[in-house]
Amino acid sequence: MRYLLILLFNIVLFAHSYNFDENKFVFAIGNTFHKVGNISFTKDKATITYSSPRYKQIIKNENNISIEGKSGKKYHLKGEALSHTKQFIDIMIKLGQFNEIKNNRDFDVKKENDKYILSFKNELRQMFLKAEVKVKNSKVTSFKLFMKNNDTLEIVKR
Repeated sequence: MRYLLILLFNIVLFAHSYNFDENKFVFAIGNTFHKVGNISFTKDKATITYSSPRYKQIIKNENNISIEGKSGKKYHLKGEALSHTKQFIDIMIKLGQFNEIKNNRDFDVKKENDKYILSFKNELRQMFLKAEVKVKNSKVTSFKLFMKNNDTLEIVKR
């Protein structure tokens, strides 16, 4: 019993999660898509579970990413899809945490009222133009990514 409590305590202590609404604008077709989901993550693993409009679960474990749909069929990403998806998941984790925004070497930060404007560095600059992160009481409430292809991805925490 003691070992179970220690394990549970460690999971609670080192695991983070939040529910979110995702709004993705796809410039090429001029349309916005809305999804509802949850992201949970530890140092070594991240899981994004979309519940609406369709169930989908994306699991990042070390350098592997798998996608599982409602049918239970699982796909493992490779190549460029793996690289881009990994970057998106890592950015969702970083931008969702206030401490990561203020102390991260992957971007420069400029504060404007309750919003932080992030300029990306290094390889992230190849995908993202910038990000806007809204904060209330030192907690991230939402963030919006602006991509090189004019798409945007907005995450609003619930």
